Amino acid sequence: MSVFFPLTPHLLASPLVLKKPRSSGRELRAPMDQGMIDVEGGRAVRQRSGAGRLAAVVAVQNLLVVACLLVTVYLCMKSPALPEDDVYIQFNELRDLKANTSLKFEVVREQRRLENDKGNISISCTGPYVWHMLVCYGSMNQGNLSGNLVLQVANTPVNSVRMDAIEQTVCRGLHSIVYLKERDVASFHLYSPKGFRMVNVSMGLRYLLGNNCDY
Repeated sequence: MSVFFPLTPHLLASPLVLKKPRSSGRELRAPMDQGMIDVEGGRAVRQRSGAGRLAAVVAVQNLLVVACLLVTVYLCMKSPALPEDDVYIQFNELRDLKANTSLKFEVVREQRRLENDKGNISISCTGPYVWHMLVCYGSMNQGNLSGNLVLQVANTPVNSVRMDAIEQTVCRGLHSIVYLKERDVASFHLYSPKGFRMVNVSMGLRYLLGNNCDY
């Protein structure tokens, strides 16, 4: 007679399960670290490239600035020669002029068609002239004062330039267009109240039609 014993569940053989070995954190981080190195390396390359381009641009700009300064200094130092065919006259500088006086200029440069005789300018070309000047003036009083430089022909005012003076000395470049005729004799005068101080003045006349006196 055979005797059978029941098998309990916990005695049944369990299937063999093979566990995968755990990967270390170092192995998992390695690809990520490599990727970060590649990204950061690329960023570093781009930064170095951008810095190089910026340095090149700055260097070119500096060279251009230096070149412009050299050209400016050269042009300022070189005195421009006036064309011999132009009709012009350039006077010397006068200083500390008294009020209500005639200006007795000496000629610095001139063309033969304009002649100076103790401040009286003989005109030989009819047409427009530019009357240009550099003036420095001020007021010796506390209030503001005004003076006028006047161009006259035969004691008749033809043109004038107004100067509004304050206590501090002011230097200005001024010009005006005046029409003069052949055989006119032009002269210059300062009309100003007491206390107006003309520190210095230089001026000239230039014919605006070149050497064409047939106008």
